[in-house]
Amino acid sequence: MNLPILSMKPGDIRSSAVRTITLSRVLALSGGPLDKPGWPDKNLHTDEKAAAAAGLPHIVASGTQWEGHMAGLMVDTMGLAWFSGGSMNVKIPRSVQIGDSLVSKLQLDAIVQRDDDRAVAEFTVWCENAQAQQVLVGTATCPMPQDGGQQP
Repeated sequence: MNLPILSMKPGDIRSSAVRTITLSRVLALSGGPLDKPGWPDKNLHTDEKAAAAAGLPHIVASGTQWEGHMAGLMVDTMGLAWFSGGSMNVKIPRSVQIGDSLVSKLQLDAIVQRDDDRAVAEFTVWCENAQAQQVLVGTATCPMPQDGGQQP
């Protein structure tokens, strides 16, 4: 199977499947060790009172959760090359709550030749909620796959 990057042109956009943020996944990520007495840890990602103390109306999912979704889309697009120098520079402009549905998107901006003669793909990346509000924005770069690339 060919990697999607091999047929992409600048301006092309790829999207992930829609993923809904669930309480069980938020607790698993932000609640601390599952076998810890008193689990989950009390923080703005797991506890309504801690969220209220932080000025939030509800608990919010950790940004690393949907940053991981974006990394998954990068791996789907770039294959194993992502693990050989892929990187993201992202910001989280708004909170995500339990039950929000998110989709990760990337746009190929360019494929450039670097000084070491290796081609690198440059992307604009974002995640958006069902209201098309961006909850993650940034850029990503990744060396182009060599020898046709491999799926992980």
